[in-house]
Amino acid sequence: MEKINLLVLSDDLDLRIEIKNLVSDEAFAISGYSDFTPDGKTKIVNKFPEVVLCAVKGEVPESVFTFVQDLLVVARETTVILVNDNISVDLVNKAAQYGIRKVLPIYGIESAEFSENIRTVYTLEQQRVLDNNESKKVRCKALGFFGGKGGTGKTTLAIGVAASLAKSGKRVMLLDLDLQFGDVAMALDLDTKNSIVDLVQDRGGITIENINAFAVEHSSGMSVLCAPKSSEFADFVTPNHVEKIIDIMRPYYEYIIVDFPSAFNDVTITACENCEELYLIYNNEILSLNNAKICYTILDQLHQREKIRFVLNKVEKSLVKQKDFEEMFAQGIFISIPADYPTALLSINKGQAATVAQPKSSLAKGITEMADKIIETHTGITPIKEKPTKKRGFKKK
Repeated sequence: MEKINLLVLSDDLDLRIEIKNLVSDEAFAISGYSDFTPDGKTKIVNKFPEVVLCAVKGEVPESVFTFVQDLLVVARETTVILVNDNISVDLVNKAAQYGIRKVLPIYGIESAEFSENIRTVYTLEQQRVLDNNESKKVRCKALGFFGGKGGTGKTTLAIGVAASLAKSGKRVMLLDLDLQFGDVAMALDLDTKNSIVDLVQDRGGITIENINAFAVEHSSGMSVLCAPKSSEFADFVTPNHVEKIIDIMRPYYEYIIVDFPSAFNDVTITACENCEELYLIYNNEILSLNNAKICYTILDQLHQREKIRFVLNKVEKSLVKQKDFEEMFAQGIFISIPADYPTALLSINKGQAATVAQPKSSLAKGITEMADKIIETHTGITPIKEKPTKKRGFKKK
């Protein structure tokens, strides 16, 4: 079952940390933080949180109530809970007038009780929405593909999964964030003059119209926003640019597939924070296992551990087994894909996704299975697989 998606709304950085520590229940996932600004409101709307925890210390300014009122006009299905250190009857009554469903204390409350209150309010609100026959919006999922070392097949899987999701009828954007050495355009044989650098430098700013104009439509149905052709332009793209691009794309795409570089930097970290899930692509060999441990530690320190999904790619006979990964990280492998070097090479040379270049190969089947599993995890619906057609022929007597 999917976790309840929370977003913390506060201008106070220390208060954000206090709220995060209070929400320790595994049923919740904090998808991000925002402030009381127009950009902050856009971020909230584009993330489609089920619950917004509006945290304020001291007297709650009138501007906060106005902000919440305006927010609920465009995010009607979001439940807003006010968290304050000085609760009074007047505050509770005023909060209710502006659409706030509950007022909770910051101090003097245990984490379990705090989480239970959120769960209760959310459940009641969901029932109210159901009773009113309001359909829930489809939430966009930003999925990061990361390999801490080169050669793991990260880009091949990112391209393949994006193409498979698009083939399933999903609206998909593939974002190449390997700003120095990104090769998604070459791997898909895309002839493009524009890249993410042209987008962030355009005078019109970062808008959905400009994103679509600078992206390329692939034959699979997915859109692709490519990395710059030369590494010298990488510094033109900042963490703020990346966050804004992902936020603006959310209402228009069901899946944003982000192909990361094989290193941590400011842009990578920001993208990690703005992704719902991080697929770490590794091989079953000792160097990969060691690198996975390093990446896992870094992501844990960045408070991104709950987003991690391990994928074993190019699996072949080795002293390092799947269970070694599972035991080291105390979590299962999302999927294992067998080694299929001929198909991977053919895919690259043809400039096609593996699922197109060699659809019956073990690599293509593994990628399709991964895409189907992603859809099933998010929607609870198992994609219908095409039944193989029987070959007709004469029976031997």
